[in-house]
Amino acid sequence: MKRYAPYFAFVAGIAVFAVLLPRFNGAQPRGVRITRHEAVDIADAEARRLGIPVDQAWSTLSWISSPRLAKELQPKPELRRQASADPVLAPRLGAYHRVYYRRGLEKYNPYGYVNVDGRTGQILGARLSFLSEDRGAQLPESALRAPADAFVHSRVFVGAPAPRFESARPTVLRSRTDWTFRYRVPTNFPLGRVVPYLYVFYAGDRFAGWDLAEEYADGSPYRGADTEIWALFARFVEQYALLVILLVIFLRKYHAGEVGVGTGSILFAVAIVLALIVDWIMGPSATEGNQIGSLDARVTALANMGFKFLLYDIPLAVLVFFAWSVGESYARERWGERLASFDALLRRDALNATVGRSLLHGVLAAPVVAAAAFLTASIPLLLTLTYPSLGIGSEIELSLGGPVLLLLFALGDAILFSVCILFLLAWTHRGRMMLLGVAAVIVIGMLGGGVTPTEPYLHRMMFEFGGIGAAVLIFLASDLLTTAVAIFGGAMLAMSAPLLSVARGHEFGQLLSATSLPLVALVGTAIAALLTKREVIYRYEDLAPHVRRIIERERVKAEIDAANRIQSALLPVAAPRVAGASVASHYRAATEIGGDYFDFLPQRGGEIGIAFGDVAGHGLTSGIVMAMAKSALLVQVETDPSPRTVMQVLNEIVIRTAPRRMMMTFFFGLLDPSSQRLRFSSAGHLDPYAYRARQHRLEPLSSWGFPLGVRRRDPFREHIVQFAPGDRLVLYSDGLIEALDDDGEPFGFDRFERVLLESGHLGAEEIKKTLLGSIRKFTRNRPPEDDQTLVVVSFDTPAAVVEEAEAEYAAAT
Repeated sequence: MKRYAPYFAFVAGIAVFAVLLPRFNGAQPRGVRITRHEAVDIADAEARRLGIPVDQAWSTLSWISSPRLAKELQPKPELRRQASADPVLAPRLGAYHRVYYRRGLEKYNPYGYVNVDGRTGQILGARLSFLSEDRGAQLPESALRAPADAFVHSRVFVGAPAPRFESARPTVLRSRTDWTFRYRVPTNFPLGRVVPYLYVFYAGDRFAGWDLAEEYADGSPYRGADTEIWALFARFVEQYALLVILLVIFLRKYHAGEVGVGTGSILFAVAIVLALIVDWIMGPSATEGNQIGSLDARVTALANMGFKFLLYDIPLAVLVFFAWSVGESYARERWGERLASFDALLRRDALNATVGRSLLHGVLAAPVVAAAAFLTASIPLLLTLTYPSLGIGSEIELSLGGPVLLLLFALGDAILFSVCILFLLAWTHRGRMMLLGVAAVIVIGMLGGGVTPTEPYLHRMMFEFGGIGAAVLIFLASDLLTTAVAIFGGAMLAMSAPLLSVARGHEFGQLLSATSLPLVALVGTAIAALLTKREVIYRYEDLAPHVRRIIERERVKAEIDAANRIQSALLPVAAPRVAGASVASHYRAATEIGGDYFDFLPQRGGEIGIAFGDVAGHGLTSGIVMAMAKSALLVQVETDPSPRTVMQVLNEIVIRTAPRRMMMTFFFGLLDPSSQRLRFSSAGHLDPYAYRARQHRLEPLSSWGFPLGVRRRDPFREHIVQFAPGDRLVLYSDGLIEALDDDGEPFGFDRFERVLLESGHLGAEEIKKTLLGSIRKFTRNRPPEDDQTLVVVSFDTPAAVVEEAEAEYAAAT
């Protein structure tokens, strides 16, 4: 069943998309047939007839519609569809706009413009503009009214079938008087307060063209919305915030040698090239309506393109570089198989079944992405929070650059969103917070997407999570290449389908080819690759050096974690309960695996074995030696727990099994709680301290001997020490004595003994806290350079007295 899941998803995606599409094409220019290239030829021919020096001009082509009509009809999609068939309104709802600018002069002094009907190719308006200093006649209205009427009655105007003169408006200049004759166009269509007109222009005594226009009946000005400014601001904030986060992570991982820059550099270069091509194609049309000082139109366009490239495109390409480099590093740790087909492409090995399967599944998943985007966007549409608009896809196709630009936009989305998915999901999955990563991806998709043709922006954005959410699920179910192809195909479908559903003629064929041919090429490549039946099998040697470093570090980390767990199991969980005494202990390793060891071993006769060891150095080797010593100790105390015998056995084992020159200091004693007497032996360990409460002094418990692991001539010695109520026993490792401050000065024995003398009257737990607090204050919380271990035994009441009191209490009750 899993094998056929992509095909079922494809059929379901197509079905859902087809059902939802009619809800979103209400604002599309129905019946559009003329392509951008055809519109250019038609407009240039008319401009020459009007007297515009086309060959001397710098020209742009965009798509325009009446802002007043759009504002009136957009919240009423059904009325908008009816308007698309009305002879007066249909031409006004959208047309190609060709402007001819003067080279070297301020942009808003063009030669003129021509408007072309996208459905029929007819001229909707053409105007010849003059400079304010150009001389001309200063004629009264009566001198020009007759030729204006004659022109209006000489033909049938598209969008103004039966115009009636209403008024004339003069513009008086120093060198001439220009006239605009206004003809009202009757219509029975319910337009509210919008009134359609036909304007006829004269500059002095020279005919200057005509155009369709609309005004409010009460003469009020048009006021547009500013949501696009907020959208642009939100995208910049999102982009730069993510860039800062990625930069911090990248620098940390790059310093650790955990990221590679080869593939990231390729993606950066691809993103830069895509941005340059996109800016070059759309730059002139995208800057229509913008003016920078007194610059001419060409320089204005170049300046806008430069600002966009520097402030938006380059940071976006850097973001792609960081997102891939960091995301790949995290993904290799657990999700290496999701990068297999993408790696094969990078190795120029596209014809294999692994790549073919990813390409085919990506194409099959493309309708799912488009359908999911339209499905969530239909929610505010049904709630009348949004309404159909031209949309980014139709804007790209008709106004900005045509089908090639549409293809480049989809490719850019595929690169950007797929690497963001890779980074955010791999990063948060590593910290077991993948739901947070999914939420972050969806927010990025909502702010940076916008493939559904609805307005207003803010309401649309709130429901723009369907497509990116589907892409996340595709990534989790498959791999990176499948996700990128699905995003590319889904973006192409979502952006082109609304216009494709209403287009006709050459425009339909051009748009259909631009949408289908890339997907057909991907399917063809996928089939050819699948026929090879060759799977990509990676060997360890094939991986990039930084990937091998990550794998090796993960392997070592796993081994260290396992060793750390084993070592933790070797140390006592809690201090033992000793009649007449209290015990406190502390252990802190300098690295993941420590070389210090302590333990409490209850014996059959009631004695408590106290073991305390310190392997030279710290780390994995020291931890292994320590674990080996404990294993031998547990076996030996079951046979003969006498301290001297324990030392002899441990020494022989360390000599035979530990690495050469690996030594271990060790202390082992048997504490009899009833008599509060300690019998002990030491192998080179630091002398424990006995605090004598009556004399208020410290007594080192010396027991000279070589460390374990040294072949000796002298036998180990055994000593006995007696404790009285109020006395204390303190065992410690050299990590406490040698703790360094910022100047490199050790804590030392003098400070250690001083703190013991000052706190000796306290209990075991209080003495431990006082000692450790003094060391932390001295070192200013610097991490220890050696393991630190401490055991404190406080003798409070003789055990015999305790046992006698308990017996008397039991007899009385």
